[in-house]
Amino acid sequence: MKLSNNSIKSNKNLVEKFFLDNNRFKREKYFYQTLSKKNLNIPKVLSISKNKMCFKKYKFKKLTSQKQFFEELINFLIKINKHKKYKIYAKEYLKSHKQLYHEVKNRFEILSKVKVEKKYLTKMIKIKKYIKIILKSNNKFVQLANYPKIISQSDIGFHNCGISKNKVYFYDFEYSGLDNPIKLICDVYYQPEKKVDKKHILRFINELEMNFKFKLQKNFFIFEKLLKIKMMLIILNIFVTSNVSNKLKLMHNKDINKLKSERVNKAHNYIKFPFIYEK
Repeated sequence: MKLSNNSIKSNKNLVEKFFLDNNRFKREKYFYQTLSKKNLNIPKVLSISKNKMCFKKYKFKKLTSQKQFFEELINFLIKINKHKKYKIYAKEYLKSHKQLYHEVKNRFEILSKVKVEKKYLTKMIKIKKYIKIILKSNNKFVQLANYPKIISQSDIGFHNCGISKNKVYFYDFEYSGLDNPIKLICDVYYQPEKKVDKKHILRFINELEMNFKFKLQKNFFIFEKLLKIKMMLIILNIFVTSNVSNKLKLMHNKDINKLKSERVNKAHNYIKFPFIYEK
């Protein structure tokens, strides 16, 4: 049972999840305690102590059906958003175009200074060129519409859900909180673990608009471009020494090189990944 990239210890009956980051722990604790009262399909918390949460152990199977994933996801979002008293915003929630632009630009500047091995150079050059074009073409005076805030899992996708006894469970709330639906949509569409079929994301957007009473404006595409390259930069975090976790530092060089190669290929594939409303 994978609950996050934090330290996980499993035994016969439970899973212990340890947190090095106190902010992640507080957010996870807050949402599990809040959501556990709502009869939702989330792992059952057995105990909480300082920087540690213990969960009931489940034999999760991977969810592969995109149709089922989106049907369950929209129902899950509707249920968790019935509670109107949430006070926590998602980590790096979408506040304004200016904030998003500078956040992506700063990430890119850090990556641009990193020297990469020759074997990754060709694809990294193409990736950087693609990101640079989007940043240069971006309009810096875009207004973010006053959309309703929606509680989002943030790190949302097939990697943070599973099936047990014919029920789809969602887990990992370390980044969760109130967020703009634009970011929620892009988080789902640009999830790194699985390429999402356009017909499913378009249906999902329609369901969101109908249930949360909003309509995406035409400038959605401007935010989407930035959120797409932001995901590419997050995938490439492994090349930035300050972003490498202690767990990765303990890995063998052979395993790290394999992971770097996978990440470069993944980020490079995003270049041809079509935008949601792109024909």
